Amino acid sequence: MFGPTVRCQCLFGIIVSLMLIPTVLIEVGCGGGSSQSPSTPLAPQPGSASLQINIGDSPSDRLLAFAMTINSMSLTNSTGSTVNLVSNPVPLEMMQLMGTMQPLAIMTIPQGTYTKATMTIGSATVTYMDPVTMQAVQKTVPGMTATIQFDPNVTMNGTPSVMNFDMDMAASVFIDGAGNVTMNPTLHMTTGAYAVGSHDPVHGGMEHMFGAVANISGGSFTMAMMQGLQNPTFMTNSNTQFVNMGGMGMMSSGNLIMVDAEMRPDGSMLADRVESIMSGGLMAGGMMTNVTDNPATRLTLIAQNGAGTGMMASYLANGVTVSVSGSTTFSADTDEMDMSNLPFTPQFDGTSIFKGQRVYAVSAQTAMGGGMGGMMTGTVNASDIRLEPQGLNGIVSNYAQNGSQATFTLTMPPDSAFAVFTGSNTVTVFQQPGTVIAGLSSVPNGAAVHVRGLLFMDGGTYKMVAARITTP
Repeated sequence: MFGPTVRCQCLFGIIVSLMLIPTVLIEVGCGGGSSQSPSTPLAPQPGSASLQINIGDSPSDRLLAFAMTINSMSLTNSTGSTVNLVSNPVPLEMMQLMGTMQPLAIMTIPQGTYTKATMTIGSATVTYMDPVTMQAVQKTVPGMTATIQFDPNVTMNGTPSVMNFDMDMAASVFIDGAGNVTMNPTLHMTTGAYAVGSHDPVHGGMEHMFGAVANISGGSFTMAMMQGLQNPTFMTNSNTQFVNMGGMGMMSSGNLIMVDAEMRPDGSMLADRVESIMSGGLMAGGMMTNVTDNPATRLTLIAQNGAGTGMMASYLANGVTVSVSGSTTFSADTDEMDMSNLPFTPQFDGTSIFKGQRVYAVSAQTAMGGGMGGMMTGTVNASDIRLEPQGLNGIVSNYAQNGSQATFTLTMPPDSAFAVFTGSNTVTVFQQPGTVIAGLSSVPNGAAVHVRGLLFMDGGTYKMVAARITTP
């Protein structure tokens, strides 16, 4: 079961943010590729440096899901030599990363001056809401190779570095009036300095990483994930917080867990928080496009994540049906959230679960798969449903400060996926004392912002408690 959280009753974004990198020039061509990166790096040897590669997404309002496979990725140095960052196919769903990032590789590379990065991407599955038919539509776009020229070149020294590549989805994916989907990748470079003890991926950490325990060895464990960083190994120590388990002795193979971790200077990962979700089974996560009955008896998700028995990368960007029973429990993931002194009571249960919310559904049973209208479908019998943070993009209005708290209205485009399937293009946002503000000195009326947080329905109004507010 989910732990003691709160029992509340956007095409692809590839970010390689490296300390010291200001701008990039991008060339994109068609192609294919193959080839994964070491997930358990060795301690840096003389002449090498620890590097974390992250991937993220600047949102596109019309997209529900974007699933792709990175077949290969490499860096080229000033002598023309290359370093492989990804050498085996890595599946990813990008829309779950709106307003955040996920590690793609952690490794050590030779010190030196690097001039470019090259990434080969397989065909991608795009799922979006048609504003006319009000239905989810799925299209496939061909793969390509992107070359990112560093200008100026990037010098890697012995200091641990973090690389973040972000793709602007709105500027990269185009859907015409006939529903044809085309892609013209537009990448933006961000920078993030490595910081000891940080869970923020931008600074060398991991946050809310979900997977299944694959191996246990002494005080460390390896986690299998359906997408992103493959089979990362985490160290633990006396400061590691274990939730719903007494410690490593309570962990077993197949255990579904959620991990917050930090990268150490030698490139190893230290788990700061490990939450046990279930001793086995599976998890399917995504955006809800439909809720049947009140209390809910069935949910329809567009899959953005998953782990455990029966979950496959082929489910990403496809439909998942979640069966809800009277024994299904509900909770909200408030880790890293400031939920203090809210002027409303955040509720999440079978009577307060609504379209547009992002959830994880956990089951002790195997997913049942099938197909309909060209879209793969899966069915999950949920024992637990957990509300998860999500991102929304819009314009600020009605900003009102009340001491250390503030509220404002976030207005999204009327043809955005959220507006189309919920019937509402506004959300009331609660800015808390613990809300992180990034890229902004304030949140003025009229500003275009991206908000990531927990979304609730209260009194017929969507309300989001913000964990993070950034420029889009």
